[in-house]
Amino acid sequence: MKKLRKIAIYGGSFNPIHNAHISIAQAFVKKLKPDKLLLIPTNIPPHKSSENMAQNRERLEMCQLAAKQIKKAEVCSIELEREGKSYTVDTLRQLSEIYPDSEFYLIMGEDMFVSLLDWRQPEELFKLAVICTVARGGGDVTLLYEMDEKYKAMGAETIVLDMKKSDISSTQIRAAVYNDKSISKYVCEDVERYIYAHYLYMNKEQINYPWLHKVLKARMGEKRYQHSCNVSDEAVRLAGLYGADKDKAKLAGLLHDITKETPHEDQLDIMKRYSVPLDDLVLSSPKLWHAMSGAAFVKNVIGVADEDICNAIRYHTSGRAGMSLLEKCIFIADFTSAERNYSGVEKMRELADKSLESAMIYGLSFSIAELAEKNTAIDPNAVACYNEVVLNNRRGDVARI
Repeated sequence: MKKLRKIAIYGGSFNPIHNAHISIAQAFVKKLKPDKLLLIPTNIPPHKSSENMAQNRERLEMCQLAAKQIKKAEVCSIELEREGKSYTVDTLRQLSEIYPDSEFYLIMGEDMFVSLLDWRQPEELFKLAVICTVARGGGDVTLLYEMDEKYKAMGAETIVLDMKKSDISSTQIRAAVYNDKSISKYVCEDVERYIYAHYLYMNKEQINYPWLHKVLKARMGEKRYQHSCNVSDEAVRLAGLYGADKDKAKLAGLLHDITKETPHEDQLDIMKRYSVPLDDLVLSSPKLWHAMSGAAFVKNVIGVADEDICNAIRYHTSGRAGMSLLEKCIFIADFTSAERNYSGVEKMRELADKSLESAMIYGLSFSIAELAEKNTAIDPNAVACYNEVVLNNRRGDVARI
């Protein structure tokens, strides 16, 4: 007789997945010794509010990170791919077709277990899977065991594990993030980094600099992070010198390289997701992407609505015709930040203290010549910027004669 595969299933909104979820999964892997455990994030949870829900892709990726902590765990997107509310009975039927000759063990929290009769077709659930839950110490578990007996009388097979009570909840974690409190005790390190890197659960109605620094540290190495801080400082200095908005300069300078160390495929995904125009030149020049994807990320993920700030990030490498004063400050600050030590940087700094336009001509000449020498395509925005600044300088010279 063919041996049945044993598959454990643990579903939930996982918004976010946290250490209590991981502990429960680990406990059932130890108890059941399954061939695999499937972590299944829901699309639309039928039994709870989906308010403040991270995107499907984000919850899926957090589950993939957490799965590294659990033996035999795999992440399954079956419910995310199905439209509408995620009813477990439909998932089990679908899994039965994908994994024939398998026995399923459905894992859930105590609160879900006691409300099973409110689920869609609970008696069908009892036929499709063994129902597994945990009894948390420290509380009244009378109802749990009463329902356990009731389900067994209805023909269900159940497993109840005793586990130490945990006070961790996804609601608590989201609130901690919103209020800029530490979550390191509640989620694994990779998930914590992901939450920061993707600006999840944050109050987007105000700029929170401590949180932004966490975002940058999660998205880049120490050298790039220090550069970002230095560009912010230099942009503020230049803004004070030339009359630009210092607050905008601080923010744009800090965030200008936010996607610089993001993998190219992820930068491309950001640009496509937020409808950034992509022509053949852009697609063939990945070095251009971080300015474009960074501006899209800052606008759509962090929620910075100020177009001048977003444009300063978008054009900080190329420049463009018609640059605002803020854009010019960010462009020059990127060239002259404190850690820069390339040949000619002192000349660039000297020019920046006298004239932004003169410094821009020097910087554009440097970058355009370098690209031409390498036979690399040149962004038309850089050429347009160079031509405009040069012509404006010449008009100024003529006017002074």
